[in-house]
Amino acid sequence: MQRLITILSMRTIIMINFFNFFNKLYRDSSDKKLDHNKDLVKYFKSEFGKEWEIELDKYLIKIENDINKKAA
Repeated sequence: MQRLITILSMRTIIMINFFNFFNKLYRDSSDKKLDHNKDLVKYFKSEFGKEWEIELDKYLIKIENDINKKAA
């Protein structure tokens, strides 16, 4: 009985950690979108119309890759 309780406790802990991982991943990705410079968003909206979010994401990924290359 003790072993069954231990196994169930471990599974519960694993599930909680799994949930926390994806919850943090979601928060990190949504926070990134809130941190945009308003002028940058305005520029991308005017230049790319309906596709502005995709183009802004591409730009941010490119900038992030450039920063990572400089750091390496």
